Amino acid sequence: MTRLLTLHVLAAAVLALGCSDDDATADTTGQDHGITDVNLIDVVYPEDVTVDLPDVAPEAAGDVETDILQDVQADPATDSTADVQPDTLPGDASEVQVIPEITPGPFPPRGLPFTFTRPAEGEAVTPADVTAFTKKVTGLWKKIGYARWLLRTSTGVDATTGKDDYLAWHNDIQAEKAGDTVTFRHMGGEHNMWIPGSKVLSEVIGGYLLTGDWEFAKLTEQYCKGLSAVIKGFRWGDNDPAPFLMARAIFPMDHSFTLDAATWKDDGRKKNVKFSDMYQVQDGWNAHTFAWPNNPTWGSLWITNMRSKDDVRAIVRTTTFLPYVLEDAKDEWVKSACQETYDLMKAFNKDIVDNGYNIRTKDKEGNAYIIPCDDQDLGSYMCYTDLDPTNECCQRYTADLIGYGERKTEECGNGTGSVYDAFASAAHFYNIPIIWDYHMAAVGNALVYRRARLAYTLLEGLQQRIDSYMHPAADMPGPEDSAWNKELAVLLVQTASVGLPLTWLEARHVQSHWTQAVADFENWPNWDLWAQTVSDGVVQARPPASAGGIDIEGLATFLEYCNSPFKNSDGVAFVDCEIVKDMTKWGE
Repeated sequence: MTRLLTLHVLAAAVLALGCSDDDATADTTGQDHGITDVNLIDVVYPEDVTVDLPDVAPEAAGDVETDILQDVQADPATDSTADVQPDTLPGDASEVQVIPEITPGPFPPRGLPFTFTRPAEGEAVTPADVTAFTKKVTGLWKKIGYARWLLRTSTGVDATTGKDDYLAWHNDIQAEKAGDTVTFRHMGGEHNMWIPGSKVLSEVIGGYLLTGDWEFAKLTEQYCKGLSAVIKGFRWGDNDPAPFLMARAIFPMDHSFTLDAATWKDDGRKKNVKFSDMYQVQDGWNAHTFAWPNNPTWGSLWITNMRSKDDVRAIVRTTTFLPYVLEDAKDEWVKSACQETYDLMKAFNKDIVDNGYNIRTKDKEGNAYIIPCDDQDLGSYMCYTDLDPTNECCQRYTADLIGYGERKTEECGNGTGSVYDAFASAAHFYNIPIIWDYHMAAVGNALVYRRARLAYTLLEGLQQRIDSYMHPAADMPGPEDSAWNKELAVLLVQTASVGLPLTWLEARHVQSHWTQAVADFENWPNWDLWAQTVSDGVVQARPPASAGGIDIEGLATFLEYCNSPFKNSDGVAFVDCEIVKDMTKWGE
């Protein structure tokens, strides 16, 4: 995130230029940025309907203590909605849909509660070509042993330490090989490790629930524990009054172990994890690293504080899929780990809502505080509502839905067209994925919590957003960045996971960038860092992607999509999910 002063200057510039329909300068995303023009076109809503939801205490799971979770509401699993008056929304095929504010049914839901279609666009891909493409991608997963590679190269705390175990994706690891041992050293503050980590978690959840494979099961358990760890590791003592805040990263003890047959179903290769290179004070404008000597889970460790929107946007999007692990997991050890994670994500988002939509953090003495907007905007969803009340609307919706299971903030549009969209996107490319991830998170969690009307409204906005990305205005920020097209390819698959039907044009975009990824990765020599063909010394731990190829952490996004209950049958086929869910067909 850029500094607040820069964004205020840009905001003033946008407002000075004007936001009307006839002002092309302000229209940087292909959408109208007028403050009042943010609702669905041609959709008239009646007065909001209030639904009283019962307060039910959640069941404690894993090692999350009952007493500190007692104020977190349970999921609105089967709330009666017979008295909720539906709204009438026009469909895309001239039919009239009746969509209530809340739809009844068991939790979690198993499909879209409405029809949502889009006009056809682009040249169709034949079924034979979809099959061939799917076999090519799944063949790469099989060839490189993608799940096993993640198990071996992800880092955290091993159970042999006697402490709580977990794995996570660290951006700043350095691998060093010495004979039969590989050491993973952590070399940076890990400010944004849960952007790729959240992609991996949603992928392995999908892989596990689709296939039942043990490697995906272990990854699901370990990455759920890894996400829990950035909350559990940020606790100060046994009676921390703010137990649900999230660190950017934690750095526990150095340790060595073997990837044995009993725990890892591996061959006994030796692995060292070294965090101590990060045991040094660092003070940055956006985070601080310091000693954390009083943690009840891992004892003395180091942490980086100031958890920000950069990672939270990815975490809350992936949270959409956690309820399905709890419902569908066949292994209790997986379910237990992810139950703890889900409970912590609800508590973390509830704390955001309860503290004025601010992501609180802690100082080096363990005191919780709100990062003021006149210092940084990275920890608040409210810094810019004075400019436009629809600014960061999806952020607030998402915190409401995960934390409380219902919308608590005011209705604020369909997720597009705000002043924030314009000036944040223009300020830095990095802000654009933050915006689109929160938009998907709001759609996905609205669907999970059966807020059908809200989900439909936001999905309409997401369609507008994708249309503007696929057909960008000449001055739109984003497309000039070298990563734009491959990031867009992943975004398209993720939007399909929350109900957006893709067009043939979009399907071809997806396939082209995954095809390039196969070419980038299939002959990379370091998939097995312990192999005799890999020389001793510092070695490349992860394969580099080309400008046109999907980054390695997003390679298996199709597992998320094929497992999603919100796949839209009106979308075109860009991958064959029958092949994806059957590992015997991968590459065959």
